[in-house]
Amino acid sequence: MNVQELISEYEKEAQAYLAEHPESTISFGLSVEGERTVRYLRSADAEQVAMPDASSIYEIGSVSKIFTTSLFAVLEARGVLALEDPIGKHLPSHLNISPEVAAVTLRQLMTHTAGFVNTGKRHQEIQDSEGRGTEPPWGFYTHYLRYKKEHLYSDLETAEFVYPPDEGYLYSVLGMGTLGHILELATGTPYLQLLDENICKPLGLTDIAYDLNPEQLERMVFAYDKLGQPCPNWYHDVMLPQGGLRGTVADLLTFAEANIKASREPDDDSELAAALRRAREVHWKAPDGYKLEGTDHAMPFDCGLAWMAFRTADPQRFNWYHGGTTLFYNAGLGAQPESGVGFAVLNSSRTGVVDAAQLFPMVLSWYFRTVAAQS
Repeated sequence: MNVQELISEYEKEAQAYLAEHPESTISFGLSVEGERTVRYLRSADAEQVAMPDASSIYEIGSVSKIFTTSLFAVLEARGVLALEDPIGKHLPSHLNISPEVAAVTLRQLMTHTAGFVNTGKRHQEIQDSEGRGTEPPWGFYTHYLRYKKEHLYSDLETAEFVYPPDEGYLYSVLGMGTLGHILELATGTPYLQLLDENICKPLGLTDIAYDLNPEQLERMVFAYDKLGQPCPNWYHDVMLPQGGLRGTVADLLTFAEANIKASREPDDDSELAAALRRAREVHWKAPDGYKLEGTDHAMPFDCGLAWMAFRTADPQRFNWYHGGTTLFYNAGLGAQPESGVGFAVLNSSRTGVVDAAQLFPMVLSWYFRTVAAQS
């Protein structure tokens, strides 16, 4: 089956999904050996949300994490920090963190094997206050913005382990947020400046950003509530590096293509190419696999630096992937070097978080089917 036939299948499946989700959009694209095919779709009965196009910007949620770990790999190559550095080496000395927490390594943060819970105690308190309606605005809209570095420090001082480091995989916003903050502390430079100078500008990613200018704001795709009002975006403070970026399908495909190129040209010893390869080395193996939300099927996978490496029949080949979910958006990005397949999807929906259980298996299926067809 050729790419156009696959795209037609995926488009039909996307339209069926959108038929059950009013005022929603899906933008998805494939890059096969550098040739791109992109589709932009919206609910057939949509009255508020505009049809997306190549310039449309979405929240990309936790896809931000693989940009952050790629940035780490650049800084590691410069000797700023190292994979096995304990976090205590880089955090302020006045913090009252336990020796066990201080000994957690940057690698364990990036592979979600530190043993930390997903959300720290102070962060959970802020979320709970919004959920109970005890503090305006309500509805889990502002907790990332209200969560400052002082709250992060408090959560590290009171952190408890679900299991010992390296003995299991537990996705942790707390862990990846800590990593992003450490990158700033180690360099004395704001995260967004680091990302722009070391990843975005070199790759020509013009819309991977957080602080959108007026022109970019006009291109932002919004979800709409039942009253026809646009749903709010999420805003961040110290936790921005783990999930706060926005972007377009085009920029996500460019990033996927850069990762594919870096793997296919191992003699390219440029700083950025080497960093992209480094972020996609296997740094931990998940013995029990990864269970997709809403399914009973565990998929075998290993961990790169935030990247999920889904195993294939060939033990030397991986389908590299990361997904992202915010309140009203879903995203996914994949890169499979041997087949030359890059993959990106962006979705807006007023029930975005709830939709993830239905959308993610469909999206991963598109990615894996494309890889299989090119192998």
